[in-house]
Amino acid sequence: MSSGGTIDRLLDSIPGYGGYRDKERRRDSDRVIREKLALDYSQLADRLGRLAGSLADERKIMAIPVVDKPYKRLTSFIDRVRTASYGYAPLFSDAAVDASALDQVALFDHALADQQETLSEQIAALERTDADDPAFKTAASEIVTTVEGLHVRFDRRHDVIHAGKALPEKDIVSYLDTSKPTTPSPAYRLHENEAVSYDGVNYSVSGRVTVEAAQGAWRAFQLKGGAGDAWLVVSADRAVPSHWTRRVEITEKIGASAVTVAGATYTLDSVVDGSGEVIGASGAAGDQPVRFGRYRTETGSDLLFTFDWGATSLVLAGVEANAASLDVFTREK
Repeated sequence: MSSGGTIDRLLDSIPGYGGYRDKERRRDSDRVIREKLALDYSQLADRLGRLAGSLADERKIMAIPVVDKPYKRLTSFIDRVRTASYGYAPLFSDAAVDASALDQVALFDHALADQQETLSEQIAALERTDADDPAFKTAASEIVTTVEGLHVRFDRRHDVIHAGKALPEKDIVSYLDTSKPTTPSPAYRLHENEAVSYDGVNYSVSGRVTVEAAQGAWRAFQLKGGAGDAWLVVSADRAVPSHWTRRVEITEKIGASAVTVAGATYTLDSVVDGSGEVIGASGAAGDQPVRFGRYRTETGSDLLFTFDWGATSLVLAGVEANAASLDVFTREK
């Protein structure tokens, strides 16, 4: 994997950046690029801070935490970038370093810088949305998703520097891919009382559960209509298929390596810790820590999702939704 001419030109345009091939200049290049990233993202964080201040002046108290969440995550990222210390990291030592590792650090630098325009557009969308509009919270959530991606990319950059060798290419493609759409699908942006049609049956949204973590974000929409307790599980990554599910009960403990539902065995595929909230007819419960688990059957066709808040939990089981059979009717496209 090579950084390529385009990336070289982008990074080389930063005064004082000399690349990583010259070992005598590696630390200086690292410092310069991190200072530039911290400065540019600080300007974006300032916009969020000013928006929160305006909301306070307008006495829109309930909207301030909505802005405060992406603001705090962004300032946390800036602090990490600004204060990262690598000590005797192999990449900066006198030992020979694999050229592909040097190229990967440059690629991560580019991927980090490349999100500034996306984040600026997302903040602009938040700035022009009325704080009383449900779309305001959706816009803030999209900012959080982008910032969490920055944290993950910086983590992987850190891994390369401390290992002094390149990560397997298959493991970093998703972290470096800035070409895929960053805007979630319309289904992810559904609101209460908006409509969903699946296999010719009409439903309306009666509530939702959200999960936001460094690894991504998900929403499970509770639906009224049809026969039974239907839920639509949607990832913020529009490349990930949505799933048509129903609430189920399991006898095993949440987090077990395998669970059984109606004779089918589901094996734990992944589990992440994040924050989220439950929104329903009685209002929003507010952000709470949540552990989100995904299970799948041996064939991989059926999935089971667990949401564990400690005192309460939700388990949903179902299949990948047929995109041709799914229509959503939301004011957000």
